[in-house]
Parts: sequence; structure tokens; C-alpha cells
Amino acid sequence: MVKQTNGKSLTGKALTAALDRMSFEYLSTNAPDLVVAIDQELQNGTEPEGIRFIVQRHVGPDREGLALRCEQAARYMAGQQVMA
Repeated sequence: MVKQTNGKSLTGKALTAALDRMSFEYLSTNAPDLVVAIDQELQNGTEPEGIRFIVQRHVGPDREGLALRCEQAARYMAGQQVMA
């Protein structure tokens, strides 16, 4: 049985959190300037999904993986209140 909160399934929550953390750690090591920029965008009120769209707009469809990694890192940072 899958637990639900306010009609939303909690399935995959732990896996999503782990992937978000891994993306944050990856970018912290390999692209620290992006972590700083993500932090600034979060402080300006941009949602993690919005960060993905900003990255996609600037790097194009060939770098969709980077955009998704930025969104995941942003979600981790927003949830942990991690500031660069």
C-alpha cells in the first residue's frame, strides 16, 4: 500500500531526494559557478522547475541533462536551504 498525503503519492520520494542531492554534489564539484547562480536564482524567487527552463533556453536541447541536473540541485538546495 502506498501512503498518500493530500492525495499525493509518496512513492519515489526517497529516490528523488537522493538524486537531487547527487546533482547538487556533482555541480558543487564540477560546476561551482552554476551552484552560485542557482542559489541567486532561488533567492530571487525562481522555482527549481524555472531554473531548468532558464538553463534549457541558454544551452539548447543538446544539454537537456545539464538542465535537469540544475533543476534537481535547485530542488535540493531549496529543501535544505543550502546557500552557496
